[in-house]
Amino acid sequence: MDVENNRKPVVEGGCDVQRPILIIALGWLAGIAANSFYSFSWGWSAAGLLITGATGGIWFYLRRKGLFLCLFFSSLLAGMTQMAWVDQRNVSHIPTPSTKKPVFAKLTGEVAEPPKVDGDRGTLMVQVSRLHIQGTNKPVFVPGERVPLSIRLMSPEDQERLDRLRRGIRLGVEAELYRPDPARNPGGFDDRRYLYQLGIHWRGTVSSIKDISILEVPPPSWDDVMDVLRLRLGSTLDAVYPAETAGLMRGMLLGERWEVPWTVEADFIRLGLVHLLAISGLHVGVFAGCLYFVLTRVGVTREKTALIIIFALPFYAVLTGAGAPVIRSVIMASLALTAVILRRWKDTLSFWGAALWGMLCWNPYQAFQPGFQLSFVVTLALLVGVGPVSRCLPFSMPGVNQLLAVPLVAQAASFPLLVYHFHEISLLSWFLNLWVVPAVSLLVIPLGLAALGLGLIHPALGWLPAGISHFLLKGILFVTSAVGKWKGPQLHSAPPSLGWMVAYGAILVYIAVSLAKRVPRSGVHRWISLILLSVWILGLWIPFPGRKELQITFLDVGQGDSAVIETPSGQVILIDGGGSLSFGEESWERRRKPREVGEDVVVPFLKARGIQRIDWLVMTHGDADHIGGLKAVAEQLPVSRVIRNPHPTRTSLERELMDRLRRSGSTVFTAPLGIRWTLEPGVSWQFLHPGPLQHGRLDQTNNDSVVFLLTAYGYRVMMTGDIEEKGEKTMLRHWDLPAVDVLKVAHHGSATSTSEGWLDAIRPRMAVVSVGRNNRFGHPAPEVIRRLRDRDITVLRTDRNGAVTVRMQPGKIAVESMLP
Repeated sequence: MDVENNRKPVVEGGCDVQRPILIIALGWLAGIAANSFYSFSWGWSAAGLLITGATGGIWFYLRRKGLFLCLFFSSLLAGMTQMAWVDQRNVSHIPTPSTKKPVFAKLTGEVAEPPKVDGDRGTLMVQVSRLHIQGTNKPVFVPGERVPLSIRLMSPEDQERLDRLRRGIRLGVEAELYRPDPARNPGGFDDRRYLYQLGIHWRGTVSSIKDISILEVPPPSWDDVMDVLRLRLGSTLDAVYPAETAGLMRGMLLGERWEVPWTVEADFIRLGLVHLLAISGLHVGVFAGCLYFVLTRVGVTREKTALIIIFALPFYAVLTGAGAPVIRSVIMASLALTAVILRRWKDTLSFWGAALWGMLCWNPYQAFQPGFQLSFVVTLALLVGVGPVSRCLPFSMPGVNQLLAVPLVAQAASFPLLVYHFHEISLLSWFLNLWVVPAVSLLVIPLGLAALGLGLIHPALGWLPAGISHFLLKGILFVTSAVGKWKGPQLHSAPPSLGWMVAYGAILVYIAVSLAKRVPRSGVHRWISLILLSVWILGLWIPFPGRKELQITFLDVGQGDSAVIETPSGQVILIDGGGSLSFGEESWERRRKPREVGEDVVVPFLKARGIQRIDWLVMTHGDADHIGGLKAVAEQLPVSRVIRNPHPTRTSLERELMDRLRRSGSTVFTAPLGIRWTLEPGVSWQFLHPGPLQHGRLDQTNNDSVVFLLTAYGYRVMMTGDIEEKGEKTMLRHWDLPAVDVLKVAHHGSATSTSEGWLDAIRPRMAVVSVGRNNRFGHPAPEVIRRLRDRDITVLRTDRNGAVTVRMQPGKIAVESMLP
């Protein structure tokens, strides 16, 4: 739609400032961003604000010019001042220990949010008022610092006991406190930064719910009433909808995303439909539209209807979690409805600026959240771009053109942010949004609201609208489940640079100007801008010749192994995929999304590196901690060739994985013993183990591990799997092994590997141990670490250093780790 503005400029004959609120909001945002890059002190920023404001005010008073620049730079400095002030005070009042070990403490505080139960794990947010650290004499008083606690649940009774806690209850808790983790792998989630922006500096673990004692139960508060209402509404949806779609409707109507089955959410994420599962402007608009329809049909005037909706929208926002997109939509809708009531000017761009400015003043850290960025960027693009784009489409019906223009503009605006934050885009996203979003917004959500309202009276009354919307959702889920399995339409990209994103935004502005016919020969400029946009986007996936460099990343997959080799020409070799040992669990213990190393670590790293396919997959052997994560890799990326040992598959996990790889077209090879393969100029590998006759017992597969020597530009890396001392001696008898630069320590540093003779033969300069923190096996063994250090071998461990990256160039080798 077009943005009409019938107001006169603030200054005639001078600076044309038609939207001062928009200018202030953009300047404020620029100031917050500038402070995050350069970290100015709030004092200097405030001084600059005073000088700029005074100078600009005097200049404007004398010359009647420069109001635009004065507003923008004053607000920029104001944003910088606010960001510096807030950041300086975002500190923890809990004493930090001198070591990195966890802190054992007795906490006293209140429940800050309703607890969440997920299988055998519960989460409880406590607003701490006092804590007593073990080994100290005096308690520490903490002014309301929030600490999320993870609780191990032992039985369904523990789940029920945790569920009974509500906001405001005063507790005493014995917990182990620790600092949140930064990103431990490239492309991984930075939990420390995320929580820091929420004002949270510690996490805690509680070994048993018996370590939580209730000290005081206050009378119900407003928050409790909202929690009870939300629970009642969720129970109503469970009653009127089949179990297959009840969780999905709770996510769409109430913002309870944790109720949506993980398989459904994963498909929606891959296909660019995940915005339907988070309460956003779409949901607010549908809610307001349904309320308007009902009220006007029963005879309420338009003005009174607008007033009722203004009061209802904040209630709906709080009820659904008050996320950034909801708050933005509520502010803009409330301002627009107020304009209708007062019959004053209506300028949606100014409303957008007011929402942006207000939310940044409330919490400047929101500017760094993906949901906030996507909500405001896409909304701005829709306000500015839908009208010009729809007029350029060829169909004769304006409604059809506008329907096509909305997802087109939204996709173009959200593309750089999606690639930057999530490293993935689906080529089918525009097409799916074109028909799924109208179906959900025009049918599913209104019918769901009707089913919810009628179901509150009696579940039987909601049967018809619930049945229709359930049928529609079944059709949508059938399509998303089938299409979500296609690997071809999914494109992965490394995060683009800030310069690339700024240039992308400039190209979009160029397109908007040419479509609006604001330049001479706008048709020519239109084609030039579209070609420029296409080339700029394709540049993300077109490899440009660069320096010769081979990169090996030893991922931190916990107690397991996984490494990725990227050659200068773009070949990708994945060695194992990590995994975890599975133990029998009861139904109540199953979590919505169990931790899966391939899904949580390996695949995100591959996507963040822009890797589209695996050229070589080396399965060293069939243990679960080496191949358990490869299922997720095989599901999401094509694998060209697989190299494994010559022995038969020994576990159901290994057989299932091999069947999946063969069905997807992967060619399976047996490790070619002794042959040196040249992968590309300057890069080769040689397989050293196992031989065809080296069959171990069926319950012992470590000595069946594939071992190979990688050579790049004269540097050597020994990849060992879980080989043990027996296998090491076998290789020493058969091969005259050279000295190596990097040794991947076998079997996570177990005492059964990395023998004295092995180290003396290959003489590594550096050793990498892939091992999990606090693992129950005691890896790496102290004697192995001693052997390495006695030989002055530099040791890097994924449990302490996170992922380790080795870069090799002609005449140079460099090593870096995610953690110091």
